[in-house]
Amino acid sequence: MKLKRICMIGIAVSGCLLGNAQEARVESSVWGVQVGMMSVWGYNELRLTDAVALRSEIGLAGSFFYSYTTWFGSISGFDAYSLTPGIAVEPRWYYDLARRHSAGKRTLYNSGNYFSLKTSLYSKELTIGNTHPVPTHMTIVPMWGLRRHFGTHFSVEAGAGVGYLHTFSKRRDECVIRGHLRIGYTF
Repeated sequence: MKLKRICMIGIAVSGCLLGNAQEARVESSVWGVQVGMMSVWGYNELRLTDAVALRSEIGLAGSFFYSYTTWFGSISGFDAYSLTPGIAVEPRWYYDLARRHSAGKRTLYNSGNYFSLKTSLYSKELTIGNTHPVPTHMTIVPMWGLRRHFGTHFSVEAGAGVGYLHTFSKRRDECVIRGHLRIGYTF
């Protein structure tokens, strides 16, 4: 009789532990939009494993150009702008979901810290603007970032990294620093 109770308590406790462990994983699919300083992005994150998601983005990245060309130090102001469409594919490893969950912190919609490899492509041909079009280019940037949700649907995300940029028209390769700070809405 005592052995039966011990077994039942053991099964109940292990069931609770396994149930909590299952919640500390990447969501199966997350859709949303994010707005940055001069950009807007629609995205989807699709679970590949319990800690890895594949993020795909499509959106517009904005640029402003400033000139200072007049006599006696007068300022001429912003003289050019562009909105460049881009797409990105980014595998993300959310390395701290289990720790956040065990500490009682939210992991809703993949709220946590991550490492990723962001691959982006921007097109000159589809750029909207008056002058100084951004050339067609591709970036591959290892990133570190974090995302936190507040409320049910709103989030803030920040990320930074150093990587590789290839400009197709000039056949030039460069080192690039990338960073973002975005506010988002998750569907």
